[in-house]
Order: sequence, then structure tokens, then C-alpha cells
Amino acid sequence: MAANYPGKRPQTVKAFHPIHEDLFSLSIGVVVLSLALVLLKQAGVQVGGIAGLGLLISQLSDISFGLLFFGLSAPFYVMSWFRMSKRFTLQSVLCVGAISYLAELMQLNIAISGLTPMMAGAMGGVLCGLGLLVLFRHGASAGGFNVLAIYCQQRFGIRAGYLMMGLDLAILLATALLFSVETLLASTLCVVLMNLVVGLNHKPGRYIAQPQLASS
Repeated sequence: MAANYPGKRPQTVKAFHPIHEDLFSLSIGVVVLSLALVLLKQAGVQVGGIAGLGLLISQLSDISFGLLFFGLSAPFYVMSWFRMSKRFTLQSVLCVGAISYLAELMQLNIAISGLTPMMAGAMGGVLCGLGLLVLFRHGASAGGFNVLAIYCQQRFGIRAGYLMMGLDLAILLATALLFSVETLLASTLCVVLMNLVVGLNHKPGRYIAQPQLASS
């Protein structure tokens, strides 16, 4: 193991988790994210990004959230395949498919009474952040803006959580006229908490088990 001298930046070694650790951890991330989306949907809170667009369209139409979430994320998989890695792309596709299915299943079997928008925004935001953090640290994402944020963090050193926060808030702002004041405040709280969890815990160079960018 190389020694680190004052003034010298330690070298970061890229690595992957063993497959059994990835499978176990990614399963946890999928369950946590699915539960968070159910809480948010039942309280009418938006989460921003592709998931937020999916929730919004599903609430305004008869199209299922699972189908929308998977379909809207599809273009980002193309970018991931060519710009990041095939392993990252495949794991992300599997995770998004699992979240889409499990969120629909949970929606049919879980009903929470007395859940206020602000409480759902706080709980859902923290749970989404934790779920995304698990996926990111095990070489996957929840699709959509997640892929773009991870790419920008690895390529340009921009914090993924903070970039996602800006994109998510832009989505909320663009659709603000469709929300009540309470829903908008709860949705903003959700987005801020979710991306703070990611931004404060997933920093460039801090975690060594990350997907490699595709070679140019």
C-alpha cells in the first residue's frame, strides 16, 4: 500500500464490489426507492426528474407509473451504454425495471391513511436519497437524470446530488401551476432532502467502487 505524503493527493483505485454484495445491496435500494415512490404518489407529492414526470403523468392519465418510468428513462440508457459502461447500463435497466414493477405491486397492497404531503415529502425525500445512494455505490442508477448526473460527476467532478437537485427543481418549477401551494412546498422539501442525502454522501473520488467511464 503506497504511503500518502503531506501535499500529495492519494491515488484512487477503481474497483467493483463482489457480485453477491451488489445483488443484495441493489435489492435493498430497489425496495427503498419503490416504497418511497408509493408514499409520494399516495400523498400527491412530486419527486422531480424522470420519476416526477412519471408520477405527474400517471396522476393526470390512466397510464401506469411503471410503464412511464421505464419508458422515459430509455434515452438515457443509450447515453449510458456508449459513454459509461455496459455493466452500469445493464444494472440500471434491471433496477429501473424492478422499481417499476415493485412500486406498482406495493401501490396495490399498501395504503397509508393520514399521510400529509409535508410528512410524505420529508420521508419520501430521505428514503429516495438513501435508495439512490445504495444504487450509485453499487454501480447502478434509477435511470433518467441519475445517469446524466453520475456521468457529469465522473467526467467533470460536479457533485451528482447537487446537479440532480437543480434538474429536479427545474422540473418542479416548469409544472408549478399544476400544484397547490402545499404540494409544491412538500415536493420541494422532498427534492432538497433527497439530493442532500446524495450530495453529502456521494462525492467525487471518495468512494472507490464506481463504474468506469467508457473509453473515448
